[in-house]
Amino acid sequence: MILQAILEGLFWGGSFALSIGPSLFSLLETSSKRGFKSGLALAFGIFLSDIFCVVLAYVGVAQLFNDSKNKTYISLLGGAILIGFGLFSILHKKKIEEEKGLEIQAVNAPLYIVKGFFLNVLNPAVILLWIIYVGKISSNVGYTPNLIILSFIITLGFVFFTDVLKAYYSNKISQRLSHTVLRKFNLLLGVILVITGMVFIYKALF
Repeated sequence: MILQAILEGLFWGGSFALSIGPSLFSLLETSSKRGFKSGLALAFGIFLSDIFCVVLAYVGVAQLFNDSKNKTYISLLGGAILIGFGLFSILHKKKIEEEKGLEIQAVNAPLYIVKGFFLNVLNPAVILLWIIYVGKISSNVGYTPNLIILSFIITLGFVFFTDVLKAYYSNKISQRLSHTVLRKFNLLLGVILVITGMVFIYKALF
């Protein structure tokens, strides 16, 4: 059963790691424009929010998020935050560091951790996916509480590990691209975040 819990944790971790959402685009943007350390801080914030969602789902508090009224408020707030992040990316014209490979020194880690946390946890789809995951793992016949926790740890750890890799390679690739290409890339990610935020708000209202 231990091997089954490990394999199931890896399967779910891989599934979450391959999912595409606002947090992924923000992670790519932050790592390419602000450096690996900032991307790492954002990834850690996303990791903390994932733990938060799993704990909520496991203790049953996540049922509060299933209430239609609460879900509407969450979608509106999450959409507004995404639009804000997207507009900042589109309108921000600060010059990218000219020296290739130079890491940006001033890293406001707490800010990026908070940003990653709320960017992820205010996405209703993320909460729903974690609820489904926790329900699936918890309902496995023969799984003791220790095996359930083991599966949780492996899944969360795998997702965080892949997020760190995404941040690292996004930063490395960005160092080989011209400033013009990076600017277009950041504009594209900003537009994606704005559109996603608008979709959240539209679904919440209509």
